[in-house]
Parts: sequence; structure tokens; C-alpha cells
Amino acid sequence: MAQPKTRVEYLRKINFLSQKEVAEKLGVSQQFYHKIEKGTSKINLDMADSLKVIFNLTCIEELLRDVS
Repeated sequence: MAQPKTRVEYLRKINFLSQKEVAEKLGVSQQFYHKIEKGTSKINLDMADSLKVIFNLTCIEELLRDVS
């Protein structure tokens, strides 16, 4: 499996979710979510908060950490 390039991709993979599943939970298309993972689309605060819930994070800042 390829190494995740972004924190959002990493979090999705360790939670055993597909891009389609996360996109459905966010209420966006899989194509738009793919762009979020690749860093070509930005997210707003509401979407960041939703990702926090989906990935069971305690704070939004955990989305911003580097993948290591």
C-alpha cells in the first residue's frame, strides 16, 4: 500500500474507511473528497469539525499534523 501523502488520507486509512464512505458522511462527492485528500481543495471550519467527528479526534488541530 502506498504511503499516505496527507494527514486526512492517513486518518481515513487507519480508520479503515474508503474515500466514498467519508465523502458520504461529509455530504460531498467522492471526487471532491479526493481533492481534499490531495490538497487541491480547501475545507471550511464546518467540514473540519465533521472530519474531527468522523475520525474520532479530540481537536481540529489533529487534522493539521504532519504525516510521519
